[in-house]
This record gives sequence, structure tokens and C-alpha cells, in this order.
Amino acid sequence: MVKNRSIFLDYSNTITTVESENMAIEKWLSFIRDKYNLDQGMSEKFLELRLKKLVERERNFKTFMEINREVLNELYGIKEIYEEEYYRFHEKYLRLRDDFLPFMKEVKATFSVVVVTDADNIYTERTMRSLGIYDLFDCIVTAEDVKAPKPDRRIFEEALRRSGYPEQVIFIGDSERRDIQGANNMNFLVIKMGDPSRDTAADFVATNFTEILKILEERGLLK
Repeated sequence: MVKNRSIFLDYSNTITTVESENMAIEKWLSFIRDKYNLDQGMSEKFLELRLKKLVERERNFKTFMEINREVLNELYGIKEIYEEEYYRFHEKYLRLRDDFLPFMKEVKATFSVVVVTDADNIYTERTMRSLGIYDLFDCIVTAEDVKAPKPDRRIFEEALRRSGYPEQVIFIGDSERRDIQGANNMNFLVIKMGDPSRDTAADFVATNFTEILKILEERGLLK
């Protein structure tokens, strides 16, 4: 049965912790640095150029892995970037937010739950399976599926299509530009996972999923 309300969830830094995401990519960068005997400032250079390319990605779509390869090639002329190690470090070090699974248990009776992520398909499936959450969701939509990352409407429209065009969508994410701006453009109810002291265009701000449950309860959105 198609539920008439959905929760759309960002993945990285929303379902998973910021600390574990940073740890996983730093482990991979350290592996690359040691493999090629690169300078100690390699990680900072990589992340700075990668960020620029992620912005360009909104106009000219590339997968994260394609961007990783471009960055290392431009900085150091590296061709072999050890993709398998990239996945393995993320499978090993990524962690869920402590209250994510209890949150899912509470909302599944009322909402269909859809992941809307800018991550690549292989990365998303492998890391979600390693975390034991791949089968929890009604569907998963990646930027690679539609060749367009958030805040592009196409990724949200694909999520709406796959979830059966629910009457109401609550979107939860951490990025002001990609998640909050994109979801606002779709007229979703928007909850930002982040620092409540910072300015935001979201309808609500929460620091964890327990607080998000409270917001949903106070609005009468949970059975």
C-alpha cells in the first residue's frame, strides 16, 4: 500500500556521523599519500579542489569517484586511485547516528522512507549494506540515477515518482545549499540536521533524530 506521507532523508552526514565520514576519507587519503609518498599537505589540497569540483558538478554531472580521480590526477598525475580501498575504508569506518535506528522504528508505520543522496550507486549500496540499513528504506535515489545532484529538482522529482507521489513530504538533511534549498524549492516541510545557532531556511533545526521525532510528534504527524 502506498503511504500518503513520506520522509526523504539525506545520507552522508545525516544518517551517518560527520566524524565517521571524515575518518573514512582521511584513512583513504592517508593510504594514497603513503602509496605515492606524497607531501603532508596532500589531504588539504585534495579536499579543497574536490569541493570546487563538487560545485561544478551541479552544471556538469560526474560521479564522486570520477571527481576523486580528476583531483588526484590534476594535483599529482595519479591514475590509479585505489577505488576498492576507498569503499573498504568507508565500509569499515562509517557509523550511524546513535538514534537513527530507533527513529526508523517509530516512523515506518506512518511514513514511507526514501533516501535522496548525492552519493554514487556503488558507494551507497556497499556502505548501506555494511551498516545493515540497505533494506530499511522504501527506495533509494542517487544523483547518479538521474545524472543530477541536489539541489536540482530532478533528483527530488525521481524520489516523488518512486514513492508514489505522496501528499506530504518531510525532508531531512544537513547541507544548507543542496538539501535545504533544494527541498524548499519543492515546497517540502524541511528539517535541518545541524547547529541550531546558525541561520537556515529550514522550517526546523534538530541536532539528532530524537529531536526530529519530537518535532513530528508536536505537529501531530506520528500515529
